[in-house]
Amino acid sequence: MKKLLFSLSVLLLSQVMQAQQYYPLADPCDPDKVFEKLPPAAYDNNCVYLLRISSQPFNKFPKEVFRYPNLKELTLHNANVGSLPLDIYLLEHIEVLDLSNNNLTTIPATIGEMKNLRKLILRNNKLNTLPAAISNCRNLEELDITGNPITFLPNEINSLQALRSFRFSGNQIKDPQIMLGLVRQMRNITSLDLSGCNLNFVPSDIRFLKNLRELNLSNNNIHFLPYEIGYLNKLETLIIGENGSTGNRIYDLPTSFANLKSLKTLVAANNNFVDFPMVLASLQQLENLDMSNNKLQALPAEIGMMSGLNKLNVMNNQLTDVPVEIATLTRLTTFDYAGNPFSPEVQQKIINLMTGNYVEPAPKKKVVAKKKKVVKRKRK
Repeated sequence: MKKLLFSLSVLLLSQVMQAQQYYPLADPCDPDKVFEKLPPAAYDNNCVYLLRISSQPFNKFPKEVFRYPNLKELTLHNANVGSLPLDIYLLEHIEVLDLSNNNLTTIPATIGEMKNLRKLILRNNKLNTLPAAISNCRNLEELDITGNPITFLPNEINSLQALRSFRFSGNQIKDPQIMLGLVRQMRNITSLDLSGCNLNFVPSDIRFLKNLRELNLSNNNIHFLPYEIGYLNKLETLIIGENGSTGNRIYDLPTSFANLKSLKTLVAANNNFVDFPMVLASLQQLENLDMSNNKLQALPAEIGMMSGLNKLNVMNNQLTDVPVEIATLTRLTTFDYAGNPFSPEVQQKIINLMTGNYVEPAPKKKVVAKKKKVVKRKRK
């Protein structure tokens, strides 16, 4: 009898274990659930991980946020927040803090105690500096202070060794040397946005940022790029002028550009290019080239050497013809050329080149004028 009871117990236990193995109890918390407003008081506060609130004018930082001990992302856009509480550090699990489009004038030094912070986004506020204690955020990978009237940044910002992306557009630091001095020690930065910074030149110190993969210099007053830009051999995207902005005044590229063997995207719209930069012909890995809204008068036959191109934009230039070598760009899928004074014949030529139907016109035969025989009359 005892053996029978023991056997039944073992069988029952195995069935329970199998049931637990194949039919586990559901977790009451969903870590991927996004809350777009503050949860009701009856909700389990331990289950709030992602809070993304936009266009709800709290007029001050909502203290209800501190009820969520497991919060990992806090986004407060257009909330009319003017300051952060000193105890912001109590949100110790926060990894992403996005306070864009508010009225912040200062950031408390206690933010340096948020050890898990990876992204700090403070776009379009009223900040003129950041606290030196931000250097204690050892895991900070992305810092975005675009659209703030920044006039000073502490040297301690150079201690952010984990920083990969630094967006600094629209600041009011007028000396490029000072500005580049702030970031030249951030050797691990891969993305740098210095658009709209009133730059009239790019310092040669740019060569120290050898890990850069993305650089945005658009909407400044730059006339030329330094030779040292060729040291950025990991650069994949370079923006020196975008559609919808004032671009720059660059009219040529340095010969060191040939060293940018990793460059895949060059956006050079709204500049002063009259001649196509011949150095680009050596960049066979370039995939996306935007030379729109310049003053280009011709495309060289050497463009056929740029075998990696799949997007070419030459809109709104002064081109009257295109070379037949365009047809050799077998990867080219997008060719934007509107806004140039092309004749109907040239437009048809472009269509034929892109569709593989172009036939080289036969050379015209030279008409040789026959020499007239001169018959002299004999004198009588």
